[in-house]
Amino acid sequence: MNSFRLRLALHVGALTAALLLASGWLAWQLTARFNIERLDRELRHLTSGNLDRVNDGSHWERLDAALAFISGTDRPRAYALWVKNYDREEYRSPAWPREINPEALPMPTTYENGGAFTTPPPPPRRGGLSPTNRALPIKTTAFVTATARGSTWRLAVTGNPYTTLILAANLDELNADLSRLQRRLLFVLPLVLVVVGAGAWWLAARALRPVEALTAAAERVTARGLDQRLFLSGNDREFQRLAAVFNAMLDRLEKSFHQATRFSADASHELKTPLALLQAELEQALAAAPTGSSQQQSYTSLLDEVQRLKAITQKLLFLSLADSGRLELHREPTDLSQLIANVIEDATALAPGLAIEAAFAPGVRVLADAVLLEQALQNLAGNAIKYNRDGGRIRFALTIDAAHARATVTVSNTGPGIAPEDRPRIFERFFRGDRARTRHAGVSLGLGLSLSREILRAHGGDLTLAPAHDSGDWTEFLVTLPLAQAPAA
Repeated sequence: MNSFRLRLALHVGALTAALLLASGWLAWQLTARFNIERLDRELRHLTSGNLDRVNDGSHWERLDAALAFISGTDRPRAYALWVKNYDREEYRSPAWPREINPEALPMPTTYENGGAFTTPPPPPRRGGLSPTNRALPIKTTAFVTATARGSTWRLAVTGNPYTTLILAANLDELNADLSRLQRRLLFVLPLVLVVVGAGAWWLAARALRPVEALTAAAERVTARGLDQRLFLSGNDREFQRLAAVFNAMLDRLEKSFHQATRFSADASHELKTPLALLQAELEQALAAAPTGSSQQQSYTSLLDEVQRLKAITQKLLFLSLADSGRLELHREPTDLSQLIANVIEDATALAPGLAIEAAFAPGVRVLADAVLLEQALQNLAGNAIKYNRDGGRIRFALTIDAAHARATVTVSNTGPGIAPEDRPRIFERFFRGDRARTRHAGVSLGLGLSLSREILRAHGGDLTLAPAHDSGDWTEFLVTLPLAQAPAA
């Protein structure tokens, strides 16, 4: 997963989903607890109102009938009652779940007013409150949840000194409501996650907009576009700082590049005159030297080095002009097929021991500077000759892509090949490949391929290195150029 925007959206979505799940679970738990506590208060209120005096069995029957009326006749009983009086009389509601044994439930041992449980005196007279029938203390209420025949009951166990009362409330309806709430939460959750995911994706895109602007500005930065700057008005301070650092870096880069370009151009230009004078002096000295003398050999060697220095300065001057965007091309319709034929003719004369193959159609025309374009092709042919083996081959091919109006020239040769670690750097200036190649080629400046690529790019084309051949002894360069457009009627 290489997309930062996707990872950010997924992390936000996952965090939101976790928070929603936790919030839903907490809301469900709080709702369940709130309903249970509300029910417990209701049970305590019902029990305390019927335990403040001594009551006989008829009272509990009337209470059970009232609870049955509250439950209604169209649904199961919501309440059930079990009572044991001081006289060991027991009352049990018809709806009492038989699986629940009242005697096994925990009985309270203290009173709500804090008094300890003691053996009660004889019961007072039944009836209403009077000086001889005061309000009785009520035991603390113990709440128990039990299950019987698939139904859940909430039991309130309490009493007074003479009576033990257990009031049970059926929780099936409450549990059904909680289940419906849970299902609705689970149904809404995916919809919320989809909305959150879309919002996270939009927020991630909005948050990364300054980074995309920085990327677009960086893509526009080339040797001819170092004046590009990034402006992020109205953005956060972090991105403003990033833009400032990026612009400062471009300022330093532009300044350094212009300094290097000016130095290369000025140095190449300034060296032309002394090298020309030196060449003239050496040629005169060479003409005056006795034939076959050591002076003639020395002057010849020095003249070769001067010629080499002149070639270096000319290439550096050309590259500096290309870097600064001041390279002037004299374009005109040019017969590319004829240029390749000229290159093949020169290569045949320079390397008679190599087999040269050609495959191209005549009359392919491009809009180009014929001199510079032939120089680029001559550089490729020279490399194919230098980096070849004895009795090897060189192949020139020209193909046409009519759909894209482009011509492709392929220059291939046998030889030691290019090492895999050198292939990414083959077009770097002054880069020289491994010793296995340079040993066969002699001294190389490392500027020919860079020069050829700059010429082709100035024409709207390019120079690339084809993937390595399986045998490892076949090197292939691809030259692409736009075809000449037919003149408008």
